[in-house]
Amino acid sequence: MNSRSEYVNQKNFIQWDVRNLFPVIDEIHSIETVMEKVQHQQYLDKTEDVYRLNLVSEKGIFNDLNQILKLDNENLRGIGWACLGGIHTFNGNYKKAFMSFNMALDLPVTNDIKAYIFTELSNLLRKLGYFRECISILKQAQSLAENEKMLWRIKTYTGLCYRTDDPPYSLNLLKKSMHHYEKTREYYRLVNVLRHVAGIYLSRKDFTTAENYQNQATEIIVEKSVLIYEMDIMNDKGWLLIAKKEYDNARELFIKLMQNDLSPYLQSLALQNLGYLEFECKNYRAATNYHSQSLQIANRYEMRDMAFEDYYKLGLSHEKLGEVGLAEHFYYEGYTSLRSELDLGIRISGFRRRLLEAYIHFLSNNQRVPTIDPLKESLSFTDGKTMKQIREVFHKGLLTIHIQQTKNANELCNRLKINPRTFFLHQKKLELRRGVYDESQFENPHFKQYVESLTPFTWKETNLQFEEDLFRYLLSKYQHNKKKIAQVLQVSYQHVVQKTGKLI
Repeated sequence: MNSRSEYVNQKNFIQWDVRNLFPVIDEIHSIETVMEKVQHQQYLDKTEDVYRLNLVSEKGIFNDLNQILKLDNENLRGIGWACLGGIHTFNGNYKKAFMSFNMALDLPVTNDIKAYIFTELSNLLRKLGYFRECISILKQAQSLAENEKMLWRIKTYTGLCYRTDDPPYSLNLLKKSMHHYEKTREYYRLVNVLRHVAGIYLSRKDFTTAENYQNQATEIIVEKSVLIYEMDIMNDKGWLLIAKKEYDNARELFIKLMQNDLSPYLQSLALQNLGYLEFECKNYRAATNYHSQSLQIANRYEMRDMAFEDYYKLGLSHEKLGEVGLAEHFYYEGYTSLRSELDLGIRISGFRRRLLEAYIHFLSNNQRVPTIDPLKESLSFTDGKTMKQIREVFHKGLLTIHIQQTKNANELCNRLKINPRTFFLHQKKLELRRGVYDESQFENPHFKQYVESLTPFTWKETNLQFEEDLFRYLLSKYQHNKKKIAQVLQVSYQHVVQKTGKLI
């Protein structure tokens, strides 16, 4: 374990192996392509950080990152690319993050803007475990920065760099930032630092002190209306309960948290925490349910950091359940996603490393396990059924799970975004009753897992996804013979052509 003194003695430069992580950009993708899946809420958080530094004066300029990246002003474009790099860092899309920072660093910008770019880049290096390089970058940023807000941001990031290897020194730096933000009444920053401090005490199992700092953050959120962190601190408190092994209280808190309108990141995080909780309680089936829902959200919004934890936990949980085929599927899918980072030479840690080690261990114990096609296994129930019969089976399974997960019809309808009349018609038609559940309708665990993975989405989104998966499966099964598919489903040929047009 490295000490603070070892970091202090390092030369102020970036090692060549880290520089090599910056890819050569042969072509610049269109702005629409770059921005296609950037989360709106995360973008707002990043631009709020920049706006508070008073580095720009044009109000409203951050309403659309597309416009910033198109401007002739190099400083604004530098901020835009750094923001994009910060968003990709947050999501764990490291290759895209390096590309964004590379674009930002190529621009002739002022010292304060360059300090901001370096600070965001340091966050990426810290997440990758390059702590010495991170400290070096932050020293360069501090030597460039003239803006006081920027300087304190750099000091806060420096404190975070020592969080793992030198917690006392990290606490010393973070508490200085905490007192500064309290003095300057920057409550948005203060709450965030308090959460970091609480997190360090939590990692040291000092639960009383951690809870004290969480409570301070909660008081500021309420008194100063720093509502942006209201759900985050609720999640932090739930994790504290898990650490204290108060699982019933933690479960109740996270279920309550899930009833709020959460950002995709927080929704995925809450589901992961519930999955962790159930895994610790040896409720492996429930754990797979929560992690599969989280994985759907993580993949939809390209949150790679979240996805690797889900792949790891799904593989492990299915192993515990004796479902070796499903375990192999999730391990392999996670490893396939990880290979792009391994090819870059990026240092892997956290759940990435756990996933890799678990997969290697799994393969050594199950050398003859065949790779299965989860979609084929999930949709095999459709064989020999008409389109009408298939929809009925799917809708019955989907609504059964939603009824189990909600308190009443209103909550269910709000979740699926359908009117009550639509729900009651389906309930009557499918003979569904609250409290009476027929598990036999799920012909195999793959089908149930598939249906559970779609529960985070609306009724319309779920049905569109199901139809796409169904026709993809049928095209493979019948060698793209659309007339045969129409005959089996008892629908028109034109209907099949319409549904499969975008799948080819």
